Parts: sequence; C-alpha cells; structure tokens
Amino acid sequence: MIKHWINEARFGRGLLGMRAVRRALRELRLPAIRPLWAVVGASVRGVEGLLHGLATFCYRDPVFRSRCDRAGRRLVLEGQIPQVIGDGRIEVGDDVRIGTRNTWVVGLKISTDPALLIGDRTSINYQTIISVARRVTIGNDVMIAGNTQIFDNPSHPVSPARRLAHDSIALDDAREVTIGDNVWIGSNALILRASVGANSIVAAGSVVTKDVPANTLVAGNPARVIRDISDQAPLPLAERASLAEPTPS
Repeated sequence: MIKHWINEARFGRGLLGMRAVRRALRELRLPAIRPLWAVVGASVRGVEGLLHGLATFCYRDPVFRSRCDRAGRRLVLEGQIPQVIGDGRIEVGDDVRIGTRNTWVVGLKISTDPALLIGDRTSINYQTIISVARRVTIGNDVMIAGNTQIFDNPSHPVSPARRLAHDSIALDDAREVTIGDNVWIGSNALILRASVGANSIVAAGSVVTKDVPANTLVAGNPARVIRDISDQAPLPLAERASLAEPTPS
C-alpha cells in the first residue's frame, strides 16, 4: 500500500500528493505593497478606534460611573471596565486614566465601611488588582504600572486550622494603605498592608511589606531602601557664579 501511495504522489494524487498541495498553499503570500497595506492598516486602526470610542461613550463610561460614588471629569477608560467585586465606596478624581482588565475587590465579608479613593491625574495601568477590606487611598499624580497588586488585607487567615475551615480573616488583620502623591510603582510590584510615602518609587517586581518613607527608591523581595531621591535644591545664583569663576593659581 505504501508503494501505491508513493506512486500516486509522483503524479500529484493520493494522500501524499495532497500534503504537497497543502504545503504549497501555505507558501502563498499576497505581495507586500507598502503604500497599499499602509492605507489598509490605517483604515482598520481607524475603525477599531471608532468602535472603541463608541463602546466607551455608550456603555463603559456610564456603567463604570454609575458604580462609583464619585467619578471626576475627563476619566479615560483604556479598555474593559474594571471588574468590581463588593459593595464598598469608590471615589475617582479628575483626569484619571484606567487600563484594561483591572480587578478591584472593594469590601469583604468582614468589612464595615470599605473605600477605594483615587486622586487626580493618577494612572492605573492594565491588569492591576486592588483588594480593600478597610481603605486604600491612592494620591494625586500617581503612576501604577501593569500587573501591580495592592492589598490592605492578607486575603486568608494565617492559622492553618482557620484556613482549613474556610474562615474569613478578622478585620483587625487588615491595615489601611495609603499611596502618597507623585508615587511611581513599577510593573509586577506587590504592596501588602504597607503605605508608600510621597514622591517615592517602588521598583518593578518589588514586594513591599513595610511602610516606604517619602522620597525614596525601594526594590527587592522584601523591598528595602536603595537610596534617597529627594530633588537637590538649586544653588543660589551668587554661589553658582562663584563656582563658575576660575580659581586663582
């Protein structure tokens, strides 16, 4: 039978012949005429942008605003509406930009008055997870990169017996988290029941379990202070002029 298949393939017939035809078809390509495909690509991107704008204006923006206790002006939703779990309070400031596929848990079974508060001009990038049992406050001008996770609670009890019984955490296990103004949190960072002082930077991949002082760069697991990043005050004009003058020999 194998010899029969081989003989058939010599004339482009049979199973082996069809395989050769399929291989030839996979090699077919349209000519890459740059001006033509540039126009096609721009047209497709234009249609996608139009559909995204219509979906945001007619569905995403009003649905998300209806879930918030306050939603500021010029809110930008870059993709899907954040998946909000829980009935806690959400307040969003002006000029906030929110990436796609965020998950916000605002309120656990043990919560009494959970709140997620986001300041003005803050950017929360894609696939960020925020879990609130008490309160998470994010200040003004904060930049949060993709895949960041912020928890004010441990999610599960530390006790093995309580975890085995599927008990909830106690409210005392949660600790309010505050992200100060002008903070930059790198991608894949994890903030666990710790606050970050104003102007600080949390490097990508850091695991923050203790409060971060203002104006510092932290990195690592667990995160530790790398250096101070306070802006140096400019020298007085007279002192700068004296430094520029050549010293007498």
